[in-house]
Amino acid sequence: MKTKIYIITFIMLILSCGQTNEKKNKILDKKQPVVKTFEQREKDRLKKRAKIEKEEKIDSIRLDKVLSDALKIASLEIKQNKFQKKYKVRPDNEYDVEVEINIGDYFIKNNPQLIIRRLEPNNVHIDIYSKDGNKFKKVLSHKQWNLTYVNDTIRDINGDNLKDFVINWYGATGCCLKGFSDVYLLRNDKKTFSKNFEFINPTFSPREKIIRGVTYGHPGHTEMYKYKWNGETVDTLEYVYYETIENEKKTGKIVISKKRAYSKDKKNIKKLNSIPAEYKKIEGFDWFTGNFLK
Repeated sequence: MKTKIYIITFIMLILSCGQTNEKKNKILDKKQPVVKTFEQREKDRLKKRAKIEKEEKIDSIRLDKVLSDALKIASLEIKQNKFQKKYKVRPDNEYDVEVEINIGDYFIKNNPQLIIRRLEPNNVHIDIYSKDGNKFKKVLSHKQWNLTYVNDTIRDINGDNLKDFVINWYGATGCCLKGFSDVYLLRNDKKTFSKNFEFINPTFSPREKIIRGVTYGHPGHTEMYKYKWNGETVDTLEYVYYETIENEKKTGKIVISKKRAYSKDKKNIKKLNSIPAEYKKIEGFDWFTGNFLK
């Protein structure tokens, strides 16, 4: 009898241990994170990307409708030498878009141009039109992230006595001085514009047809540059930087070169004891020297 009891008890213990281990394994399985395969991750990424692209397409359709409506309003005033209108719309009840319509002699006298600005939560959209008979023809379109946009100006940048279009903006990320200007040159036909030229921390000198500026880098450890307009291209004249030895220690000499400081090609360089006077009045000069830190 005792033997039977022992056998039954032993069997129950085995079954109990099995159940206990099974429960433990289930608990452990629940606690362990699910590791996705590459295929699963890629599928999720593509799904998210498709969703973003769909939303962007919908936004684009909304904004195209806003632009189309603004163009209709402007077209009714095409014979006017000057016209301004500002209003706010909410396409599909999603978000507000501020619209500015301006007709005037902004670039060429006695030849009014149309500028339409659309300001939505994420971006600033600027479209410029020239008259083409009894309608407006688009000649420039620019989109700038709202967070970086500073302003836009109309001025002669390259010294050809034609007013150009310039968008000024400031980089949203990074450690250092990062003021940018995007330049569209008005062509000799006085209607169309060149491609976009982008400059960092520039100082424009239309009289000289020169652009001087400071490149991206830490204060006291960056370069200055000098470019020159050559029609619808820009020629690099020189870079200016401090001569350094080991551990970036400055020697006191200034290097003038057609190559950047980190270039391996050290040919055709000139060394000076001081910075050329032409650079001392440009915006960001104190950043180049690092003197503002003292």
